[in-house]
Amino acid sequence: MNTGYEDRVATNTAVMRKYFDLLFTKNMDQLLELIADDIEWRVIPTGDVFTSKGEFERLARNHWSASPDREKKLVNLFASDEYACLEYITGGTLTGRADFQTISFEPTGRHYEFQCCFVFHLRDGKIDQVHEYFDLDTARRVTGQKN
Repeated sequence: MNTGYEDRVATNTAVMRKYFDLLFTKNMDQLLELIADDIEWRVIPTGDVFTSKGEFERLARNHWSASPDREKKLVNLFASDEYACLEYITGGTLTGRADFQTISFEPTGRHYEFQCCFVFHLRDGKIDQVHEYFDLDTARRVTGQKN
């Protein structure tokens, strides 16, 4: 008997695959369709919290423009009926300023690569909570930030 669990897992896996495929493509409208209006996005290493779709869009546009050649490589993607996890390697050249709420990465022209992991909560097929994890010291080092 299917209680809907398998359907929710399949839906959430599909949302994660679509999110990953759209990441860095500049197709913001399709990406925003996956995000709940009341999103709560926590950047764990900085302590920043974004609480609206508009803040998410601003952050994404800023980070994409800071590294226009940014690429990604999927490491892990899995989902349950409520949660999903996306781990990937990101890399590019930091040619513009990348802003968070509390810190910024200044443009250095340096090529970087580091690994990050996002834990998503999904409600009704939309991403409504995210915990974003990456090693801040590694990100600073590989992008050439001064301490």
